Amino acid sequence: MAFKVLALLALAACPMVLAQQYGQYGHGQQVEQYVSEPHYAYEYAVHDEHTKDIHSQKESRKGDRTEGEYSLVEPDGTIRTVKYHVDGKSGFIAEVIRSGHAVHAPAVVAKPVVAYKPVVAAYKPIVAAAPVYQHAAPAYQAAPAATSYVQNGHNSQYNRHY
Repeated sequence: MAFKVLALLALAACPMVLAQQYGQYGHGQQVEQYVSEPHYAYEYAVHDEHTKDIHSQKESRKGDRTEGEYSLVEPDGTIRTVKYHVDGKSGFIAEVIRSGHAVHAPAVVAKPVVAYKPVVAAYKPIVAAAPVYQHAAPAYQAAPAATSYVQNGHNSQYNRHY
């Protein structure tokens, strides 16, 4: 039992020894990580009169310092502009500026509710009048005279009277 425990510990220690001896990748070469200083700038704007979507943003970064601003038109017609900067030590600092005059839709005044009064109609059964015929009564013809049929040359049970 002790041998099994020692064998498992030895197998678990092998990858750690190899990683220390040959570096991170186990190929005997050290890989240096190159960290570049981030540097970028971008800007965009949207102006859609149909949907009333009007906004813009611009930002630039050099190292730990990021500066930017964005603006948008609020539903009440004012423009909100946010100017911000981020320093590696101070964090995110923003200044919010509102400009323009708010335009609100006129208030909707609710009309008073009238009490519900159900309309009750008196029950009146519908009586249909007797149909009126426009045509003369049909004329019937007399039935044809009875005929007698003789079968097999004699007058027996096969006589039929219609």
